[in-house]
Amino acid sequence: MVVSTFEELAPALPNEMADLRRKLTRWLGELPLDPGSTHDITLATYEALANVVAHAYPDGHGWARLGAERTGDTVTVTVTDTGRGIPATRPRLAGLRTSGGRGLLLIDKVTDQSDIDSGSHGTTVRMTWRPATLRDVGAA
Repeated sequence: MVVSTFEELAPALPNEMADLRRKLTRWLGELPLDPGSTHDITLATYEALANVVAHAYPDGHGWARLGAERTGDTVTVTVTDTGRGIPATRPRLAGLRTSGGRGLLLIDKVTDQSDIDSGSHGTTVRMTWRPATLRDVGAA
C-alpha cells in the first residue's frame, strides 16, 4: 500500500493560507492524479483554509494546520484550527444567506466525503477523495 503524507502549520493569515495551498499543490503534483482531482482537492482545501482566516479567530491571531495523506487509492486532507468553532445554528442550505459564503457547500460538492468536527476547542474539516487515477494505478 502506498502512503504519502504532508503536514504544515501556519499563522491564520490570508497570505499564509495561499502559501499553504501552493505547498499542497506541489505535494499533489507528486501523486499520479488527473488535473480534475488536483483542482477539486486544491479548491476545497483553500475554502477550508479561507474559513479559518475569516471565522476562527475574531481577534485575528491563531494558527491553521494543514495535513494531507494518500493511503492506497484515497487522498484525505484535514484543516484544523483552535478557534471559536462553527455555531451550531449556522445553516448549511443552498441559497440561504448567512454571515459566510458557500465554502462548506462547495466542499460538500467536490469531495467524496467531508466531515466537520467543531466546538469551543476549534474546528477540524476532513475531506476525502478516491480519484479514479489512483484506483487505476493499483490495478496495474
